[in-house]
Amino acid sequence: MLKDFWKAFKSGTDIRGVAVDGAGYDVNLTNDTIQAMTNGFILWLAKKTAKSPEELTVSVGRDSRISGPAISAVVKETLTNAGIYTIDCDLASTPAMFMTTVELDCDGAIQITASHHPYYRNGLKFFTRDGGLESDDITAILEYAQDGEKPERSENGELVETDYMSCYAGNLREFIKKEINSKDDYHHPLKNFKIVVDAGNGVGGFYATDVLEALGAEITGSQFLEPDGMFPYHIPNPEDAKAMEFVCNAVKKYHADLGVIFDTDVDRGGAVDANGKEINRNRLVALAAAIALEGIAGGMIVTDSITSSGLKEFIEKDLKGKHLRFKRGYKNVIDEAVRQNNNNINCPLAIETSGHAAMKENYFLDDGAYLVTKIIIKAVQLRNEGKTLDDIIGNLKEPVESKEFRIKITEKDFRKYGEKVISDLYQYAAQHKEFNVADDNYEGIRVSFDEKNGDGWFLLRLSVHDPIMPLNIESDSEGGVDKIYAKIKPFLEGCEGLETYVKKPAPKKQPEKNAKTKKDVKAETPVKAKEEVKPVETPVKAKEEVKPVETPVKAKEEVKPVETPVKAKEEVKPVETPVKAKEEVKPVETPVKAKEEVKPVETPVKAKEEVKPVETPVKAKEEVKPVETPVKPKEEVKPAETPAKPKKTNANRRNSNRGKSNKNKK
Repeated sequence: MLKDFWKAFKSGTDIRGVAVDGAGYDVNLTNDTIQAMTNGFILWLAKKTAKSPEELTVSVGRDSRISGPAISAVVKETLTNAGIYTIDCDLASTPAMFMTTVELDCDGAIQITASHHPYYRNGLKFFTRDGGLESDDITAILEYAQDGEKPERSENGELVETDYMSCYAGNLREFIKKEINSKDDYHHPLKNFKIVVDAGNGVGGFYATDVLEALGAEITGSQFLEPDGMFPYHIPNPEDAKAMEFVCNAVKKYHADLGVIFDTDVDRGGAVDANGKEINRNRLVALAAAIALEGIAGGMIVTDSITSSGLKEFIEKDLKGKHLRFKRGYKNVIDEAVRQNNNNINCPLAIETSGHAAMKENYFLDDGAYLVTKIIIKAVQLRNEGKTLDDIIGNLKEPVESKEFRIKITEKDFRKYGEKVISDLYQYAAQHKEFNVADDNYEGIRVSFDEKNGDGWFLLRLSVHDPIMPLNIESDSEGGVDKIYAKIKPFLEGCEGLETYVKKPAPKKQPEKNAKTKKDVKAETPVKAKEEVKPVETPVKAKEEVKPVETPVKAKEEVKPVETPVKAKEEVKPVETPVKAKEEVKPVETPVKAKEEVKPVETPVKAKEEVKPVETPVKAKEEVKPVETPVKPKEEVKPAETPAKPKKTNANRRNSNRGKSNKNKK
């Protein structure tokens, strides 16, 4: 059983912790814990594949967080010390890391990311060819780490670098060209189409330049494309109101046909129509469902539990499909869609209102870039018919009001108490005739009300990870949310283990740039101060023709960080690693030797030890006014080559060690 220290790292099907000092939290992602977790994954993967560590191939990637390079160095060194053939993908999207198990024949993949969480957090996400790991798998890995179990040291490990993201972008380009099949200009099907991309300084900037612009799209107004792990403008999160406000304003300012936004590691995406209106949450689900159900009569769409009543009506009446409102948690939604297909029910899409969308045609992988690509293809096809995206989701009935309250559980065993609250509420609802309990609900309790009693519904559930009970309320009438809340308020106030004060969502504010880099951030790795740069607002000329990729279109691939029209920031030099990394990461001067104590990663600080500040503190970023000169045209983008697993440098030794591992060299 996991002790509290190790249990704290578990976040559903991911591992997450604090990696940077100075934010008011104790650092727990130290060199020791990272090495222990990586060893745990090695043992788990070896058992799953029935291979020895020396027969395994594992890829490693990371998002733009400032602690990423140092954590990556420890992960890669731990893998190679176990004799594993390790492929370094450097900056990469999470979906692309899964695709290395498909196209590079990797047994496993490790992505260093914490999704949309603050700069000081980071974590590990694992993949096999079967997809992301389950909750029980993460528990097993952490138990290995807790018990100090690790594979034997081997001198046969190898570390190679690869530019997989270029292949990933190339596949997306080929997919778009094939689906649009332009008779005027096959290689530039997005010509005269204006698209604004907001990458939030995560790793999604490649999509603007390496995919859209290369296909002829005008990307003027695209912003925050350059990776910056401090996320200086807004949180990279399609659910965040401020982030959506930024991209909506950019679409209106530059009169774009469409806007797209990604989270930090690009496993989620959102969109904005030509009027600057969000295509998010229920609207995003409706649009994705309309695209996924084309040609699939009676197909099923699996969503999370907080979707609106209007969405269910749209899917079942307008699209002639079936809607299964399941649970929160993207992995829950995906797993249920897979189960439905295994039961011979055609389910082409699993999607959460958060923006996680996984399509059957794409390995049921939640990939924000793939989702956005499908939307862009549909938008172009509709324009050729004189229509817009609104023409296919125009019948979606949206609530007049909606709010989410997050009620804190004060009891220590919050999960047990939360389950009791839900059970008690079922009994309470049975005693009040205006409470109509839904019989098709899989999570918490969902209750609807007629027009006299609020004209809507509420859903009270237990958070997937936290001691929180989210209460979602929607109404089709003005003032309906308050009426419905008044119905449930007496019950909530009678629950002693819940906060009596329910915090309401903060009102929207005008867009403003995030606070500058905190002066009290202490990174053990010397970090040069970056200059804060606003997005270039000048026209960006389209790239020259990109030749087609010679390989079949596959879902995702990684791309090098995109060069944006913004003045380049100075590189943050991480600790040096034993292997020469890509341009961003220099080798660590002191490699971690097997069976010896590993010193803490120089960005994360070892817990319970005094942390000395860097001799050169991180300076606050200086605001720089937007450049007003035209951006110099970019050079021609060469077509992505066939995704190939990097050559193994020690062929004789590898042939001996890998024997019958069936690794295909391309």
